[in-house]
Amino acid sequence: MSNQTIFELLHTIEQVTHKMHVKWRQQADYDLGISHILALHELQVHGESRPSDLARILNFTPASLTHLSTKLLNKELITRRQDDTDRRITYWTITNKGEALLTVAQKDGQHLRLNVFSHLTEAEQQSLLSIYTKLNQSLK
Repeated sequence: MSNQTIFELLHTIEQVTHKMHVKWRQQADYDLGISHILALHELQVHGESRPSDLARILNFTPASLTHLSTKLLNKELITRRQDDTDRRITYWTITNKGEALLTVAQKDGQHLRLNVFSHLTEAEQQSLLSIYTKLNQSLK
C-alpha cells in the first residue's frame, strides 16, 4: 500500500461502494435510494422529527432532504405536519407503509451484506468495520 496514492485508494473504495449500490438497487422492488432508506430509518428510531434535525443527523443538506421528502410523501411513507405554534416548523413521521417498506429494505440489505461480505472471514469483517469507523471519526 505504500506505493498506492490516495487517489487510487479513494477510487477503489468508490468502486466497491458503487457496485454495492448497484447490486442493492437491482434486488430492490421499490424506487428509492439509500438516502430515502436512511431517512426512514432515522424516523423509525427517533420518531417524529424536524427535517433540519434529520439533515444534521444524516449529514445531508436541507435542500437534499426537501427533495427526499417529495418522494417519501408521494409514496405515503411519511407524513408531514406543521407546528401548532409556529407554522414555519414542520415535523415528519414515518407511516405504517413506511415501516413496512423499511423492514423489506433492511432484509434486502442483510441479504446483500451476507452475499458481498461472505468472501471475508468474520475477523476481516470486524477489522473492516473498525477501520471505517476510525476513518469516519478522524474525518469529522
